[in-house]
Amino acid sequence: MKAPGLMLLLIAIFLMASCSESDNSKVPKDNVWKEQTDTIDKAKEVKGILKKSAEEQAKAIEKQMQ
Repeated sequence: MKAPGLMLLLIAIFLMASCSESDNSKVPKDNVWKEQTDTIDKAKEVKGILKKSAEEQAKAIEKQMQ
C-alpha cells in the first residue's frame, strides 16, 4: 500500500515542478510579434504620460477652485 501512495506523491511533485514558471517563458526580444509588442509598449508609455497629465490638470483645477 505504501508503494502506490509514494509513487503518486512523486508523480505529483514532478508535475508541479515541471509546470512551474521559469525564465524560458518570457518573450524573447526578437520574435514574430516584435512590431505588435513594441506598439503595446509605446501605448503603455503614452498611457502613463496621459495619466500624469490628467493628474496635473486635476491639481490645477483644484488649485483654481480654492
